[in-house]
Amino acid sequence: MKKLTPANQLSLLPLTQEKEVLFQANALTSAYYEMSALQKNIFYMVQSQLGADDLPDKGYVVRVRDLMEATDTVNAYKNLQLATKSMMQKILAIPVNGNLLQVAPFSSVLYNYGEGTITIRIDSQLRPFLFNLDTKFTTLGKSEALTMAGKYSKRIYEMLSQWKNMGIMKITLLELKQRIMLYDPVTGEEEYVRWTNFKTRVLDPAVVEINENTDLNVQFYSEMENRRVTKLKWIIKVIKTHAIAPTPSDLQLRLVQEFSLRPDQAQFVLTHYDTVYIYKKLHEILVKNNTRKIVNMGAYTAKVFGIK
Repeated sequence: MKKLTPANQLSLLPLTQEKEVLFQANALTSAYYEMSALQKNIFYMVQSQLGADDLPDKGYVVRVRDLMEATDTVNAYKNLQLATKSMMQKILAIPVNGNLLQVAPFSSVLYNYGEGTITIRIDSQLRPFLFNLDTKFTTLGKSEALTMAGKYSKRIYEMLSQWKNMGIMKITLLELKQRIMLYDPVTGEEEYVRWTNFKTRVLDPAVVEINENTDLNVQFYSEMENRRVTKLKWIIKVIKTHAIAPTPSDLQLRLVQEFSLRPDQAQFVLTHYDTVYIYKKLHEILVKNNTRKIVNMGAYTAKVFGIK
């Protein structure tokens, strides 16, 4: 069997209850849209619950208390209702195989006042960018993403996470602005036209937040053409204390002890699958087990990895 190695392979945070990992397709990472910091946090909370076997109409329950703790929300329900209402109308523009998909993130949002929760359903057209991602996906830390206060910091962190294993990301200034909705190529409208304003108000605060709160340490360099900044080169370093790659023996031990595989089955998984892919599947198994208890963990894990 050919060893599975995701394109744009990324370093992966340890899969523990304290440090959850979020997954999304690279196409979603580089999509064109704008969300407030609160809206991004709502989306992150939903992402952390996704499981490979989820039914298309599954509702994901988010506790208002958890959102309040993750954000500085004063009037929780009022602010959340405004945020989710806007998300129902917000459009994500995602390039797909030379085409462009325009889709809203959520299809419905139900506020359960007596329970202090929100039940959210994902639009069916967005699901392929969040589920069963075997290649070309981005991983990022949930706690890291939630901690940052700036909406631009969150989006730029996602983009840099896609390229963290390569250690470098190159992007044109207008492409970056378009992704965070500060430039419209159709109308030509552009915000922060002066480079110094864009650098001071968007890039510099993002770098500070990313370096202080995430598993990455980043810096950027500008490139000029005709006396104008037109391109950015980002240098990305993974901070080892935040993202420690386990040794194969550590992962094998976990496959045996936590996921109930036999030693020979665990060795099969390590031999035939890439570490990032393994952790992604283990994350999906844990999410499934949290919602619907798996009767036989070893048998189910073996089935996931194609062990007969």
